[in-house]
Amino acid sequence: MTMTATKPFIALSAYADAPVHAAFEYCRDPRNLHDGDPIEVVDVEATADGVGTTAHMVYPAPFPVDEDVDVTFTEVVPDARIVYEAHPSLWLRGHHRPHHDLPVDTFVWTFAAEDAGTRIGVEVHVGDPTLGSRLARPSMRDVVEARLDRVVAHLEGAGSE
Repeated sequence: MTMTATKPFIALSAYADAPVHAAFEYCRDPRNLHDGDPIEVVDVEATADGVGTTAHMVYPAPFPVDEDVDVTFTEVVPDARIVYEAHPSLWLRGHHRPHHDLPVDTFVWTFAAEDAGTRIGVEVHVGDPTLGSRLARPSMRDVVEARLDRVVAHLEGAGSE
């Protein structure tokens, strides 16, 4: 794992009225984690234990830049923790690679029993934040918070209607 011992770039949590195991199992699939995001999951290769699961996502931005994100699960502790690294790349629309690689974002999802449900936490760690990532932090926080809210809504039944 490439995460450093720094405070999280983003740290959020939410309560879900759902069992820990159900929350964990739902989040093991990158398609579920990113369902409803502006970024589209186009390919997933899942492993039996979760470690090594990969996903490729694309985001056709509204401005003339496209983004790809490659995700790899680096740690999976059943019913407790999922860690994945997201490798984003950007390039000008209409141009071919090379991509302009950005710092790796490490996402740490945690699951803990609370009352009759689950406290789901998500932290985002950026190894070496660039000026661009610092400027984008508020919008990234909004995206991660919306993602967490959608996970909770799904687990509580709103996502299955």
